[in-house]
Amino acid sequence: MSDHTGTGTRAALPSGVTAAALLADCRAALADAGDAPTWSDAELLSFLNEAIREYSQHLPRVAETRLAAVAGARRYALPADTRALLSVEYPEGRDPTVYLTRLAHKSRRFAEGGLLSAYDFLPRHDLTAAPSLLLSFDPAAGETLVVRHTRPHASATTADDDLTVPADHHHVLLGYVLFAATRQLQAAEQAAPTGGSLLMAQLAANARRHELAYLNALNRILTQRQGESHVVAWG
Repeated sequence: MSDHTGTGTRAALPSGVTAAALLADCRAALADAGDAPTWSDAELLSFLNEAIREYSQHLPRVAETRLAAVAGARRYALPADTRALLSVEYPEGRDPTVYLTRLAHKSRRFAEGGLLSAYDFLPRHDLTAAPSLLLSFDPAAGETLVVRHTRPHASATTADDDLTVPADHHHVLLGYVLFAATRQLQAAEQAAPTGGSLLMAQLAANARRHELAYLNALNRILTQRQGESHVVAWG
């Protein structure tokens, strides 16, 4: 399986950017250095993983999964975190590349099969079954199906883990961490007031300011993506 950037273009993984490196930037932006920081490393790592999950909702990473075709088998399990299918190449290695047509599996054209080689995606709605690729035809044994699909970016289980979010989008993750940290301060003050209504209003305004900064950074990327051109596959 090969990974792509969150923008959908084929590229190498971000060059060894670890969670620790980004968390150091987050702590500096929060002015939270010193012997008694407000947020622990575990808390900041938790905020970063929230940021990655939120980012993945809008800009998932793109991956390729190669499936060995089995004679007579029309249903193939996909990775459990598959969000959507972008294309299915079959058979692999033809010049020009041959892609299957996507059709709703409950449609008459899909059921009839015939000369039309089609597929459909059966998403995972619960934990009872993995997402699946469904074919309208019997593939030939020995051939390979190349499935291009989206999946969430990897969470950072430790600070030493490399991030899969493209490095030029790390400012979005940082923005979310700042928002989450200031939101936590606001919630703590609301639960146990220490400074009166003025402090509470300041904390609320600060959290809102960071939330808007995060959303603006994310929306700029999404707007840019909407203006990108795409290659249209014919046939």
